[in-house]
Amino acid sequence: MPPLLKAYLRLGARIGGEPCWDPDFRVADVFILLKREDLPARYQRHFMRTAPHRHPNAIHP
Repeated sequence: MPPLLKAYLRLGARIGGEPCWDPDFRVADVFILLKREDLPARYQRHFMRTAPHRHPNAIHP
């Protein structure tokens, strides 16, 4: 199993259906569903850290 797919499964992702072949990139594509609320607590702490607040109308580089 590819390492990236293993990582998604460790995070609690679900694979939807059979893979389909992408001829442009010559790879198999799969639908992956990862709900934020299903992430284990340790990964939530790691990935869901609060970003600094920015005003929505400000121009950011």
